[in-house]
Amino acid sequence: MERRQHRRVEVDYWASLKHPLVGSVTAEIQDMSVSGLSLTLDKEMKFFVMMELDVRIHGAGWDETMPSLPVQVVRVQDREIALAFMDNCDDFWAPPFEDELDLPVEDNYLRDDGEDLNLRI
Repeated sequence: MERRQHRRVEVDYWASLKHPLVGSVTAEIQDMSVSGLSLTLDKEMKFFVMMELDVRIHGAGWDETMPSLPVQVVRVQDREIALAFMDNCDDFWAPPFEDELDLPVEDNYLRDDGEDLNLRI
């Protein structure tokens, strides 16, 4: 059962991450939601859960004038990491509506309490 609170969608963006001690690294964003993103780092780095850094998102359709966004590492698995936005991102990005994604009808997004998250986009 899907336990995520927000629906994730595949995007065609890449990211540049900055940390004062680690420096900068780039990554390919795999998917994104209003609460965070999952990405694959271009090179091996020593990130750890709870680490805070800044991310800039790049790609066609993304506003390049936006400032860096504060994020926190929530999962690390080799070069794949998941980041949670530390601030509300509703003001700068929202996933496409279900009918724009061509998802099968049987794809449900339910919380542990059974609430249908398709209604909470």
